[in-house]
Amino acid sequence: MIYEKKNVRVLPDDTDVFGRLNWLAYVRYCEEGEAGLMEMLDFSVMRLYRTQRISLPRRAASFEYFSPVSPESFIDIETKVKKVGKTSLTLSHVFYKKNRKEDKRLLTAKAEITLVAFDEQAYQKTKLPLQLVETIKRFNRKAQT
Repeated sequence: MIYEKKNVRVLPDDTDVFGRLNWLAYVRYCEEGEAGLMEMLDFSVMRLYRTQRISLPRRAASFEYFSPVSPESFIDIETKVKKVGKTSLTLSHVFYKKNRKEDKRLLTAKAEITLVAFDEQAYQKTKLPLQLVETIKRFNRKAQT
């Protein structure tokens, strides 16, 4: 199960003083991939918070950069679930750049973001919601058949 978003235009404001895609833009792309994946799973993080007071803050993040990206390039984003733990979920994000929408893609960066289920009332981590875990398992079974 992979969420894909293609042809995101890199804007001049997304670059640093050297004209390369800023790491903050990659963080925003990760957020976009996460939101798209949750939407694909039909899972509402906000509904989880409203009904159970459980949030999914980021516990860890790592980024690996391979190739600089300049303004007016395009980025393709691929997001997938890498690992499902008892209290955490690790997402993998892969970024490809293109000079034009129809060009061949070149790997530019990878990221891993770990989210942890956090009970806001008890102020401690808690088990991942069963609905989310089961939905991920169901999607993974479909993808393997």
